[in-house]
Formats: sequence, structure tokens, C-alpha cells
Amino acid sequence: MIGEKTKVFRGDLYSDPDDRSPSVKILHVFGRMNRGGAEMRTLELMKMVQPLGLQFHFYVLSGQQGELDDRIYQLGGLVHYQRLNIMFPVRFKRILSRHKFDVVHSHVYYFSGYVSKLAAEAKIPVRIAHFRSVRDYHGERLHRKLYRRLMKHWIDRYATHILAVSKSAMDASWGEDWRSDRRCRVIYNGLDTASFTGSRNKSGVLSELALPLDCHLIAHVGRMSRPKNHERVISIFSKIHSLEPKSRLLLIGRSDNDIEVRLRKRVNQLGLASRVVFLGERMDVPRLLKAADLMILPSLWEGLPGVCLEACAAGTPVLASDLPGVREIADHLQDIHYLGLEEDDSVWASLAKRLLGEHQVRRSTDAAVREFSKSVFSLENCMRAHLEVWKANSK
Repeated sequence: MIGEKTKVFRGDLYSDPDDRSPSVKILHVFGRMNRGGAEMRTLELMKMVQPLGLQFHFYVLSGQQGELDDRIYQLGGLVHYQRLNIMFPVRFKRILSRHKFDVVHSHVYYFSGYVSKLAAEAKIPVRIAHFRSVRDYHGERLHRKLYRRLMKHWIDRYATHILAVSKSAMDASWGEDWRSDRRCRVIYNGLDTASFTGSRNKSGVLSELALPLDCHLIAHVGRMSRPKNHERVISIFSKIHSLEPKSRLLLIGRSDNDIEVRLRKRVNQLGLASRVVFLGERMDVPRLLKAADLMILPSLWEGLPGVCLEACAAGTPVLASDLPGVREIADHLQDIHYLGLEEDDSVWASLAKRLLGEHQVRRSTDAAVREFSKSVFSLENCMRAHLEVWKANSK
């Protein structure tokens, strides 16, 4: 899809969202609106603030339609598609001028510097750069270092607010002196816990997947990408299975063909083909997490791992990498355990075995949801913090 295109949902419930004279108009900038953590959390906020009259638009820099687009239209939003090409700055500022936004909220890591610069030139009063990871994926070559330096300079010069999903994400992405910068603020991701209420149905999940009803169910949730460290998931599970032969592993998340081919080959080499289930992307992750006895997450890096929050809401214990974002969650919620990636697989497996034994009697999901709803990760806390930023110019 080349060039600029805006799609508006029209139906019995919504007409042109601009006709409703919203109190605040916000343009969110993403790469593509697929089912990622940042995208899902933003849509949860969109639904929650809908009665307040805020209008959400989304500008996608891939120029491609996403899995969440229909949901955006149903909630009364608009999606603008524009590939990054020579016409991007002209078309982006044209959209800003046409819709008279109050806020540009950029979620595209350091490229938020250029987004903030263009928004400042268009006289948008609130310009937000939002860090959701602790690093980018593009290495340390000279041109990337120069790019990051320029983008950070533009963020510093043009962003009115600098947000991060965790203290560690802000430390790594912006610098440890951020606490002295009044523009900087950590806003923890919130989570809509509605889908985590209700009883577990482990036997139903096991029957659906043709797994033994007496097995220990271990889950890993994450798209197949380098930071999620799927190869290590398999090697750790191999050791767990040697200690607990009844254990089974669910791999949940969007597939990458090259990675999946390597993983399946490794699983076959280890003789675990009937013990590992490749589920791909699922719409019922809360149901699967409630059924799981343990979630393992040996990620290489994370900003604030949303799947840890989801597991906590499900009342499922977590064994994760010793990462700053994981420790931040463990400071507020129970059943988060972590080990260094330098620890041997057998150490991970031994702790996993202990956790499986300790958590044979699980908290009810309703108790887990109640605890989560009182924590700093509640969606209500997240919404209030975002509203303070989005409405900063109206005070």
C-alpha cells in the first residue's frame, strides 16, 4: 500500500469520529497495528477512555494494514497508512494539519525523535516519545550510532514528554539522569483483567490439545524473535522433562518460519516432538495461561514483559530471566522468580521442578485478579497517568 490512505469505520454506531468534537485528539504512531504488547495495551486504554470523549487516530509507518485495525474502527478510531519514503514528512504534516491534533504520541523508539520534530514544526502542543524496550534491534555499526545520537538529540529538543514502561527501559534508552528531567516519567503498562476472571479449565485445554490429563503444563508466550530466546526455552525444557517426564511445553505466539524450522529440528533431535506443542498466535492466551502450571521466559532483554503481568493476573507462577524489568514486576506482585541467563539449564530445571511442586495448590484466579487490580499495574492507574500527560496542554 503506497502513499497515504485513511480508513474510517462507518456503521450504526459510528460516523466520522471528527464530528464528535472530542475533548482531546491524539495521534498514536506505530509501525503496524498487529497484536503486540504496546498495541494491545494502547487499545485497552482506548476502550477505557472512550466515554471521556478522547479521539484516537493511528499512524502506521509500514503502510500496511494490521490485525487490530478493525478493532480500532469499531472503537471509533481512524488509521492512517504511510510508508516511510521521501514523501513521509510532507504527508505526515498534512495529516497533522488536517485533523488538528492536540497530542502526537510516538511509540517507535528512537525514530520518535523525527516524529517529535515534525510535530513541533506543525505546532502540536503535546509531543510524546514513549520507550517500550531497553534497546533496538539494529546493532552498533557507525551509521546506527550516528542515527541514535541524532534521534536522541531531536527527542531532547522537541519532545514535551518522555515516557517509558519501566525504570530500566528509561535508564537504558534515555540515560540514568532522567530523574532530574521533569519531562521524564515511568508509566507502567496496565492490563485489562476481565478475561482472566473465572475458573481454570486445565482439563479442557489438555483435552483440546490431546495431552495427558495428569501432565505438568509449562507455557512460553512470545513471538518468535531473537530477544524471546526460543532456543533456550527448548534446552531448558529438555532438562525439565528429564526431571519431570509428565511435563509438556506450549509455545504460544506468532511464528517466524526460519526460527520455527530450527526449533522443530532441535525438538526432534531431543526426542521431544510429542512433548512440545507449537500453538502459534492465539486469541485465548488468558485461558491458556490459567491452565498452565508454570510460565518460563528466558528472554535476552525486555522493557516490561507484558506476559509476566498476564501470568500474574492468571495466578500462574513465572520463571524468567534476571532482567531489571522482571525485577520491577517482582517488587509488586508475587510468584515471579528469576535466574541469570548464565545459569546452567539444569539450574533452571531444578527451580522449575520446585515451583511445579510448590504450586500444586494454586490461588484462585479471582484472588489473583484482585491482587493485580490493587497493584501499580492496574489499567486504572495506567489510564490516570496517561490522561495527565495527554491533557497536559488543557490545564
